Amino acid sequence: MARRKTEGKSTVTLKTIADAVGVSVTTVARALKDGDKISPEMIDKVRQTADALGYVRNMDGVKLRTGKTFVVMAFLSASPEEEIGDSGSVGILNGIHKRFADTDYAVRAVPVTIGESCLDLIQNVVQGRNADGIIFDHTEPQDDRIKYLLEQDTPFVAFGRAELFSQFPYFDIDNEFAAYQGTKALLDHGYRKIALIDGDERFMFIQQRRRGYQKALQEAGISYNRDLVRNIPALADVARREAKVLAKSGADAFVCVNELVFLGARAGVRDALGLEALKTGYAIRSGTNLGDYLDDQLFSSYYSRQQAGWNLADTLIRRMDGAPISDCQIVEQTELRLPTSLLDKSQKTRL
Repeated sequence: MARRKTEGKSTVTLKTIADAVGVSVTTVARALKDGDKISPEMIDKVRQTADALGYVRNMDGVKLRTGKTFVVMAFLSASPEEEIGDSGSVGILNGIHKRFADTDYAVRAVPVTIGESCLDLIQNVVQGRNADGIIFDHTEPQDDRIKYLLEQDTPFVAFGRAELFSQFPYFDIDNEFAAYQGTKALLDHGYRKIALIDGDERFMFIQQRRRGYQKALQEAGISYNRDLVRNIPALADVARREAKVLAKSGADAFVCVNELVFLGARAGVRDALGLEALKTGYAIRSGTNLGDYLDDQLFSSYYSRQQAGWNLADTLIRRMDGAPISDCQIVEQTELRLPTSLLDKSQKTRL
């Protein structure tokens, strides 16, 4: 239906729409809001008429009536990486925006340096009543942000779990499974001296990943060797330096926390081994299709960053709408993606 020109005309109100459709103002209000007690046919008719008349919802009035800000705040960790660049939080934010696109909410993103608590920023938002809901990531076992938001009864969702007695809303990727999945894939393809290059141990997901790595080694009858583990800032140049040392000491494969660390580790292995580096295996937790563009023996435990962002936003919306915490706790598993060379072989076998 074409939108009518409204230049020079008075503001379109609910009564304007009601008169055009031939229903009450209450019916129009319900159809434009949530459709409560209104038939799907009437909802479509009212909304199409509103669109044709050029109706714009008066959010200032809605805010006054409801006491809501219709703003959500996303505090997402951003890497200071400048060697290669890190788009990790961008994909998550895109997913958050997609979920909120058809709602009245505006999303305000606040980049936070990895490792920064941002508790003070969250406190300012809560005390100033500047948002109706909050999203944040990089949880710790005893996360002060979670404790504070629970005390304040502020709707939120954490990207990650914790070790608290109190239940709280979260969306998470099964990090233990992802590290187990990647390590096992390397073991199944003949690698035996597998190094782990991960992030800061204070983060919950890093502790989970360590358990998955150890579990896969134990199942293969290989003893856990602390000398093959590095917990570093997720920076490519740091990973390069550490991988060079590990490769020279005999490591034949690397389990990396993300693409940035993988690219750094890959360069470090080349520095140490030259052409022999081509024999090295890698496993990463990934939200991209990086493996499709490389010839490395790269096993990816994949979960879309955009989908993660969408799930975070959807969980927060449900929580703001009053869903119980028990219904706002989601853990998703990763999908194992094989190296391009192995995919080619499997395709030829099928042919």
